[in-house]
Amino acid sequence: PMPKYRSLLLGCGPRATEHVDVYRDIDNIEMVAVCDLLPDRRQQFMDRFGISVEYDDYEKALAEVQPDIVHVCTSPGNRVWEAQCAADAGVKVALFEKPVAVRPADMAGLRDVLSRTDMKLAVNCQRRYFPQFRDGTIARIIREELGDVYFIRASTKGNTMGMGPHTMSLLKLFLGEAEPEAVWAMAHTINEESYQISHKAPESIMAQYWFPGDVRVVFDCDPLALGTPGGDTSFWMHLHFDVLGTKGRLFLTQNAGYWYQSEGMSEPVYGESSWDKQGWEGQRDMTRALVDWIEGGPEHLNSFTYEGKVVDALLAAQKSVYERTRVELPAEFTDDQWIALRERLRGT
Repeated sequence: PMPKYRSLLLGCGPRATEHVDVYRDIDNIEMVAVCDLLPDRRQQFMDRFGISVEYDDYEKALAEVQPDIVHVCTSPGNRVWEAQCAADAGVKVALFEKPVAVRPADMAGLRDVLSRTDMKLAVNCQRRYFPQFRDGTIARIIREELGDVYFIRASTKGNTMGMGPHTMSLLKLFLGEAEPEAVWAMAHTINEESYQISHKAPESIMAQYWFPGDVRVVFDCDPLALGTPGGDTSFWMHLHFDVLGTKGRLFLTQNAGYWYQSEGMSEPVYGESSWDKQGWEGQRDMTRALVDWIEGGPEHLNSFTYEGKVVDALLAAQKSVYERTRVELPAEFTDDQWIALRERLRGT
């Protein structure tokens, strides 16, 4: 069948490869054009994926391609403008690489764009589309197999804007999109190298969140986080949850499976959780779901409705560090405060 929808790729960096690669397994969308300031990057994508149209100007690309879907795979410095341009061009859905924004003002700006236009916005936290997460298996175990859940440890070795969005997104999915009621956090170190040049957040944050039902979450994003014992060395592979309830516990890793054991069980029940085996198909299924959403199907699991609140929760931890106290949510955090916190932490 002829593809029904046309897509444009903005940003031909390393993260964009997976966005485009899954198109070979999706019938009803076609990646029509690429847009990047660097000719070499454009050429690499055109050669590899058989794309024949290229641009170095985003607004011109939108006007001429008239895409239904835009994949925004740029670093998170111009998100509001990127979203506004797409909405003005009649784009139906924009899929943004995470983090969807790093500053409070950008979050407010994105909400403004979405409130004034019909464009839908999703964030590329694709793990929600891994089978054990998408079909509710993990959420069901937490809800039904562990008694009353009272403590969760969530950890990753990336900062709160690097791996933090994935970790918080899954946490909220497991807890039925519950919103934290309060947060108390501490932080140190501003690192301006590698991914943290653009994924601006303190390098190390340890936060305690209070969720409804008296669920306490210790949320650790830092290079020295415990991560998965004996697990992968790459910082972004360390995405780990320990869930304790009155009748059982769950041990969940990103790349080394999960297991849970509850009262009366002599052996744990094991299941698959594997970035290596599930990452590509998760990206594909997440992309396919954009079409269902456009056509009036269920809200995308990564819609800004959900993922915006993920970033709000992450920024609230920075607000707590700034205020040096426990903060009730929702919390008002300004760009001035965000900047002042970075300046203060440069000396730590």
